[in-house]
This record gives sequence, C-alpha cells and structure tokens, in this order.
Amino acid sequence: MIDLDYKIIVEEKFGKPLKDVMYEVCVEKELEKWDGAKLLGVPVKTFVAWRSRFRYGPMQIQADQAKKMRNQTTKKYKDELNDINLQRPFEHEGNTLKAFKELIERSLELEKYKRTIETVGTVPVIETIWKIGMLESVLDAIIQFESGKLYDQYMFEARFIK
Repeated sequence: MIDLDYKIIVEEKFGKPLKDVMYEVCVEKELEKWDGAKLLGVPVKTFVAWRSRFRYGPMQIQADQAKKMRNQTTKKYKDELNDINLQRPFEHEGNTLKAFKELIERSLELEKYKRTIETVGTVPVIETIWKIGMLESVLDAIIQFESGKLYDQYMFEARFIK
C-alpha cells in the first residue's frame, strides 16, 4: 500500500482528517513512533513521515514551542519599551539606593531592548537572557528590601538554621 491508501484508511477509521488524528496521537497522547504506528495500523516509516510533515515529532514540538515563547517574550519586551526613551536623563545620581535602583531598572530596559534586536542562537543572546534574569533578581531584592520583606524573609529562614 502507498501512504495515500493508509491516509484514507486512517481518516475513515478515526472519522477526522489525518492532521487531527496525528495531533491526538503525537501531541495529546505523546505516543512513540512504534506505538503510534501500531494504533493507526500503518508502517512506522509512514507514521514518521506523517509526524514530520505535521511537525509533531518530539524535537519539532519543542523547537516550535521555544520559538513561540521567544516571540512572545520579544513582543512583551517591545510593548514594555514602547514609550521608553533609553537616552532620557537619570533622575537620581550618586551612591544612594535610589540611584542604584534606577540604574538597575535602566540596565534592565537596555538588556530587554538588546534582546528584541539580537539574532536567536548567538552567544550574546544567551548573555542577554542571563543579564535580564540577574537584573530582575537584583531589582526584586531591592524592592523586597525597601518594603522590609527581605529582612523578614532572612529572619524567618535564619530561625531554622542551627
């Protein structure tokens, strides 16, 4: 039998288009090629060809999901930075906590901007992603410190250390 014959048989057996059947088998049920081929009653080679055509292979799904997440993050950053002038003057100067916080916030804006213009898969992208996470953590610590929660958290956790 040729793949077209198998396609007709599978669509009739499951009462839906092949793409929908493959989505159910590969994505929802997460069946391996041997189990999927057995369920559909087709050769493994045919199943793998269909899975690849619809991008339902495990690596294809992961790659597509990663791309989708990157695009969402890039859009989020662009939306956040839409009305931000990276060249604006600083409001705080010197060695104060307010100046440090503003510098961290501005550095975070700059790294997010760089993330929206960098090419995926390059080393600077990885560095930028790491910097964004680090700057967000530092900013969170400053906010926690200003609210008194950082001290409270420390005291709470220190009670359990002996």
